[in-house]
Amino acid sequence: MSSTTRVVIIGAGFAGLEAAKILRSTPGINVTLVDRHPYQLFSPLLYQVATGGLPEDDIAYPVRAAIPGITFVRGEVVRVDPRKHQVLLFDGQRLEYDQLVIATGSVGTTFGIPGVEENALQMKDIAQARGIKQRLLTNYEEVQEGRLPREALRVVVAGGGPTGVEVSGAVAELQRGIAREYPQIARYANVTLVEAGPRLLPSFTPESSEHAREELQELGVIVKLDCAVDRMYERDVHLKSGEILHAGTVIWSAGVAAPELWSDIAMTGPSRRVLVDEFLHVPGVPDVWVVGDTAAFSDDGTILPMVAPVAMQQGRHVARNIAAQVQGRLLSPFRYTDKGQMATIGRRRAVVETPGGKRLHGTAAWLAWLALHVAYLAGGRNRASVLADWGWNYLTWGGGPRRAVID
Repeated sequence: MSSTTRVVIIGAGFAGLEAAKILRSTPGINVTLVDRHPYQLFSPLLYQVATGGLPEDDIAYPVRAAIPGITFVRGEVVRVDPRKHQVLLFDGQRLEYDQLVIATGSVGTTFGIPGVEENALQMKDIAQARGIKQRLLTNYEEVQEGRLPREALRVVVAGGGPTGVEVSGAVAELQRGIAREYPQIARYANVTLVEAGPRLLPSFTPESSEHAREELQELGVIVKLDCAVDRMYERDVHLKSGEILHAGTVIWSAGVAAPELWSDIAMTGPSRRVLVDEFLHVPGVPDVWVVGDTAAFSDDGTILPMVAPVAMQQGRHVARNIAAQVQGRLLSPFRYTDKGQMATIGRRRAVVETPGGKRLHGTAAWLAWLALHVAYLAGGRNRASVLADWGWNYLTWGGGPRRAVID
């Protein structure tokens, strides 16, 4: 190994950026960060871009500005060769590494349900969020002009986790705000949230799950529990119960998985996540670490969820372990600190749970959700812009960012 340790980090998400922030200031380490996009995406707010609550540049921040002092390479990783310690990019470029950190996040998964891939809209990147927004708003114009049936204003959201709950509430509020512009057809718009399990937000307590259901129903969302999707067509969602839901927009938020790429170099577990040891190292694969959604780390027998707090803590921990290894110190095992969970449902509607068992609902929970998400955003301009947009939307029921849609 050379006097300077070359660390390559694949992925500029929460985990990758946290690792890069620590390693860039560690003596004797040179950091190269690789991502297909030149920006850090604040994915927890993607649903607000999809429903017109925020412009897309509010949740994207240039990687080079976020992490100065490192080498950033924009590229698509197609293969890793652990034997040669090389990362191969789509354009043929090869990156040499001494230590490799895989922080590639997750992708949507359809569980093999027929028609989902072809007909449902997913929400894992800016382009997909933009597509949802375009569909939602265009359908109003098409129905108004008689080019689409009234059923095209119906929206079905599949998956009752935090993303499904948040997007359902946001769509319901969008429909309420846009009703004054399309008074003749607004009554035909609705949102149906379909969850295969017995309750929404399954990682939350039953009390918070029930509160979320009640709040969504107050917003006009039709909530269907114990209803699994059987198959989909262009305008129809077929449930295993035999019920058919007609819709112009179907949003799929029912599941995610790690990218398929890593099954070639490591053992994988549920949702294709790479199995790692207590140090977040890939067993039997020298100098390769995996963090965030891509890692299957078991804490007391339970694999940690695919959420930002886990990714951020793991990114920081791996960076410290790499620094320790370079400096000849012992590695430390990873221990996750649970800081609670939260989900927003709409304006002044949210649920927050703390590790101590405290639960917040309503306005207090909503304000806590707002504060945390603003704090985690990269860049002062982004924070100021998001606050301004949220303030305007609160006073006017929206109308700003969503008007940016053009043909």
